[in-house]
Amino acid sequence: MQPTEAVAELARMPEHAGAGACFGMPISAGDRTVIPVAEVVYGFGFGWGSGGNEEAGGEDYGSGGGGGGGTRARGVAVIEVSPGGVQIHPVRDRTAIALAQLALASSATALVSRTLIKLLRG
Repeated sequence: MQPTEAVAELARMPEHAGAGACFGMPISAGDRTVIPVAEVVYGFGFGWGSGGNEEAGGEDYGSGGGGGGGTRARGVAVIEVSPGGVQIHPVRDRTAIALAQLALASSATALVSRTLIKLLRG
């Protein structure tokens, strides 16, 4: 892929990052409609190099190029539309909550241990 093609492809990314990427197709059951909601994150990058002459009058060398990207999507909520009104039900990521609790417990343990060591050493 040529650099101009890569830049043109990246310029088209906002077309794909609209609300359609975050809101799923509504699902109806009876008098209720449920709309799934997701967080969609895009990340892309690219680089290009160049070259020159190894010696005056020598052959040209160098070039380069590279790029990469990724996308992540995760469910964050469900919107429920019913005759009684509209409700938003958040999706709780239990793994993230458990990891945050573990990090907090580890930090608290390290802080208490360090304080006790300083107190015992005087």
